[in-house]
Amino acid sequence: MAATPVGKAVEDVLAVVTRAEAILASGPPSEDALVDEIDALVKALPRLREAAKETTAKDDVSATFPIGVLQHVDEGKDPVRFVVDGLLAVGEANDACKGKVNVFDAFHRALEEEMSKPRTPPGGEDASAKEEEPAPSPKRAKRSPKKK
Repeated sequence: MAATPVGKAVEDVLAVVTRAEAILASGPPSEDALVDEIDALVKALPRLREAAKETTAKDDVSATFPIGVLQHVDEGKDPVRFVVDGLLAVGEANDACKGKVNVFDAFHRALEEEMSKPRTPPGGEDASAKEEEPAPSPKRAKRSPKKK
């Protein structure tokens, strides 16, 4: 991880936190040792912030990671589980999208099939025969007398 400035800064912060945890786990903590580690952590965090700013300024994407991973770790959960959950969520979204694509593909095929069929007039074949006969002109049409 130390290949980037952010990686080095993260390793430094983790080393300080690990040392502080070891002091606490060894029994009643020596206040001086614990205060020294807290001071070291306070000094390491600005270095991490600066490294992150430099990386962002350089547009170096090799050190970017989702903030959700940090929240996951902060909650005491395994970061690998965060990645697995993310991949599963992406898989579900892909399946839903694939289903939509399949439905639209079937719809497209059905439309093409309908368009390739020969068209028949709305009344069937008899309607086409009727359409061939000339319609009576309006002048010749008989009018029914109006009732008063």
